[in-house]
Amino acid sequence: MEIYKEEHRLIKNLLKDNPRGLSVTDISKKIGINRNTVAKYLEILRISGHVEMESIGTAKVYFLSQRIPVSTLLDFSSDNIVVIDSEHKVIQANDRFAELVNIPKKDFRDRRIDDVPISMLSNRTLIEKIDEGLKGKELVEIFDLIVKNELCFFKTKIIPSTFDDGEAGVTLIMENITEDVNSHNTLKEQQEILENRVSERTAELERSNELLKKEITERKKAEERILEENTKAQTYLDVAGVLIIVLDENQNCTLINKKGLEILECANEDIIGKNLNDNFILESERNDVHERCCRILNDGCEINCESHIITPTGKEKLIKWINASIKDKNGNIHGIIVSGQDISEQRRIENELKESEQKYRLLADNTLDSIWKMDKNLVFTYANPATNLITDLGPEDFIGTKLHDHFPESEMKKMMEIMSSSMEHRPDGNFTKMETVIYDTKRNLVPIDIYAKMLFDENGDFCGLQGTTRKRTNVNTSHE
Repeated sequence: MEIYKEEHRLIKNLLKDNPRGLSVTDISKKIGINRNTVAKYLEILRISGHVEMESIGTAKVYFLSQRIPVSTLLDFSSDNIVVIDSEHKVIQANDRFAELVNIPKKDFRDRRIDDVPISMLSNRTLIEKIDEGLKGKELVEIFDLIVKNELCFFKTKIIPSTFDDGEAGVTLIMENITEDVNSHNTLKEQQEILENRVSERTAELERSNELLKKEITERKKAEERILEENTKAQTYLDVAGVLIIVLDENQNCTLINKKGLEILECANEDIIGKNLNDNFILESERNDVHERCCRILNDGCEINCESHIITPTGKEKLIKWINASIKDKNGNIHGIIVSGQDISEQRRIENELKESEQKYRLLADNTLDSIWKMDKNLVFTYANPATNLITDLGPEDFIGTKLHDHFPESEMKKMMEIMSSSMEHRPDGNFTKMETVIYDTKRNLVPIDIYAKMLFDENGDFCGLQGTTRKRTNVNTSHE
């Protein structure tokens, strides 16, 4: 693919200068390459996401794609994300993945995924699935992997990807579902324990009834054994880290663990023998909860859901529920076992993050000041729509271009001197104001004020600029 880089660059520059689009014939004439070869280059660029194509009549018209840098978004994901090429080399990984494998992001360069020094990635099944993804097959798998000497479960999406140079790769999006799996397993274990206890208790009671006629002492011993077993069962439930409640056929509570009392903020006598739905579920959701309980009691199904509770103190909480039926040895349903987790704080944080992101995007897109960002090579990576008010150039005319493409040489020299001084003194978080002029779309000079902040990475190295630009008025300028 290296031999095509110059042709790809020529085509992209040509499309950039012609935002209304060009046909294969137009491009062929302008760069002096035959139509078939141009069509091949355009198809490669389209697959890799650099250009877009629209059919207008019988003609195919090509435009330069408006690309959003994904790398800046990866670290905001709560999942572990890693991008791998066809040779199993790590191309990119987000912060969560770097923390998971305990390797700094900068140390991933040219490292094969097989060589990551953690037993989870030596899982041969995972490597085999990566190879299937490289062949174009999209997969969703659950892997049990060892992380920090603990067994963890990851729901992994293996997505075939195509890089800028047309080469194949895969993207792994790994969601840690260990807590959900463990909760589910705990629920099944507790259900089995309760079923076993019911069977054991029934057998013991039958034997005790037979022995009751012969010896009162034996009956007392049997009762003591039953009491001891109930105490043990309650102890097992109390060490669980989730709410666990047992309901009878009338949806009345017959058993609750210590964590359940903490979440409901009540004492044992406030819940035992009482209807959970009538006393603790939010009134507007009671009909839905009642219907779900009836389905479990009638069909024996398992239902996962969310609903709100109201504690005796009036506090509202959002609970994630796992509900399953309790059956006797004959398969008859005689109750429900409920596992619950308080996710109120988790949901509040999720909603605040969404609201904050929406407010920031609305502010950036509607401000009259131009907001921009550049990388360490002084190439624009972001610009908001306000750039059009200053230079008649839209964000697409700035993104991917260099700083010196928009300023006279004399102004560039001044700005570089200011930047050099700032790098030497390293102002901590301060913005630097610069008065200068910028070219508009007709190459006229527009007077502006720039408020810029230099960015440094965790190693103290310069990694870019960000800031705002405002148009100055009542200033005379002459074209250079």
